[in-house]
Amino acid sequence: MSGRRPAADRIPALGIAQCARRQARPAVEPARWHRYTASARPARDIAPFSPRPPEPSSVIEAQTNPYRGVDTRDQRPVVAVAGASGFIGTALCPRLADDYRVLALTRSPARANTPDPNSSIVWRHCDLFSLPELTAALAGVDFAVWLVHSLAPSSRLTQARPRDLDLALADNFARAAAANGIRQILCIGAVLPPGYRIAPLLWSRREVELVLASQGTPVTALRASLVIGPGGTGPALLLDLVRRLPVLLLPAAAQSITRPIALADLVRAILLCLGEPARYRGAFDVGGAELLSYADMLTQTAAVLGRRRRLLSVPLLPLWLVGLVARLASGAPATMTGAIVEALPEALPLQDNPVQRAIQPAALGFQAALTTAIDPEQGRLRPNPRRALQPRDRILMRQQARVRSIQRVIMPPGQTAAWVAGNYFRWLGRCCWPLVQTRIADDGSVSVGVRLPRLTLLHLVPERAASSPARQVYRVAGGLLARRAAARADSEAIAGSQLRPRFEFQALLDGRYTMTAIHDYAPALPWYLYLPTQALAHRWVMARYQRRLARLTR
Repeated sequence: MSGRRPAADRIPALGIAQCARRQARPAVEPARWHRYTASARPARDIAPFSPRPPEPSSVIEAQTNPYRGVDTRDQRPVVAVAGASGFIGTALCPRLADDYRVLALTRSPARANTPDPNSSIVWRHCDLFSLPELTAALAGVDFAVWLVHSLAPSSRLTQARPRDLDLALADNFARAAAANGIRQILCIGAVLPPGYRIAPLLWSRREVELVLASQGTPVTALRASLVIGPGGTGPALLLDLVRRLPVLLLPAAAQSITRPIALADLVRAILLCLGEPARYRGAFDVGGAELLSYADMLTQTAAVLGRRRRLLSVPLLPLWLVGLVARLASGAPATMTGAIVEALPEALPLQDNPVQRAIQPAALGFQAALTTAIDPEQGRLRPNPRRALQPRDRILMRQQARVRSIQRVIMPPGQTAAWVAGNYFRWLGRCCWPLVQTRIADDGSVSVGVRLPRLTLLHLVPERAASSPARQVYRVAGGLLARRAAARADSEAIAGSQLRPRFEFQALLDGRYTMTAIHDYAPALPWYLYLPTQALAHRWVMARYQRRLARLTR
């Protein structure tokens, strides 16, 4: 087999080899490595951008006051930045404000309620998991920047892998962008290796690119490896390892070559491509001034900190042990350190392209980028400004006591999300027999309860207006296990947002997967009882259903 990158990743446009009808796809997703071949996903062109289609009445209604205080006499284009409070968005928004009106979307109520000193930047709280809310938020927007990564929790309890959260959010964003006729989506992806073996972290970014392009909006993907800037998780991990470990044991994978990029250079690349959907449609690798191994970056990090560290190569050192040491030394979440370590074996050379050629002459080297990102007095990475607001958000999440649970299931060929929803509820009664039974009424509402005594645990009502064959939405309307009294108080706690307890079945990647998702669910059980009982039971049931559909797909 050739070591060349699959054709779908060499093409100049994301509109090819994305979300086409499946042929010869695997029945079960590989657990550790993902293989992608162009022959397994036949190509389908997405038509270039055309004038905005007529918008639904709900969107037109949302456009009556889309910017909340922004001077409507300003005729500059509007850019929406999703994930604007992250470390890339924090650096990007002020630069965008020179040429655009900026709508900064954030899930943080504390950040949304903090005015920005720049009058061209308006912050708005937006639940990206809610398609109607997101569609209304993007009304009147010309261009969009996608910077979302689901590493931090969005509810008091989140049962989901970060990559599944990212995929569900990206699908909502793509649909909302298409409904509003947005002319371009720019996202930050990951540089892909030249072969066919792709680590889960890198493949997750590729999936997001495919989903963002699946609704026809032109997508520009800037693929970077390690971004060096204040608040970045990757450079913070390097600094913690060098500061706390006098001797660093390195696996053979630490010699893999990559090209880190300074945050300032990445912002320059974004500004270059934004607003040019025809010229910069597709995927472009971007990097800094140097090709470095991870061992080289650790050595240079020690030099910047003025510390002498000994690096020892241990070829047989297992990656799981490297991840454990990194987690203990840095205190970072296991999901983050594990994903980074899993991507270590990937050598990530950049493909030549016009964006890289434009930023290369003035690109910063690794040491220069790291020096500007470090606080010289503390020897630590400068924190992201949102860190000061995170305690307030955590307090609010704890008070609301909401649950989010998302699982990815493989869709049997030829089926829809509507089929998965009906199949799941019919199967649930058989799975938990004789304790649990499900009743489906003529109007489509579903009651889940115990047989003896005859009690309704959850009552779900279909939301017809929000449902389609590709998405089925059920509102949690009642039942002994649903807390109802707090719904109004919770929704009033966040201005402009409505917490809607619901169960969704969301098809994506042209029917390859369905996301089964519970959003904003408020359990009636006390938290100390809910976690070891109902939460574990739901996780067990969904794992069984994942295996069931995997068997049906074979």
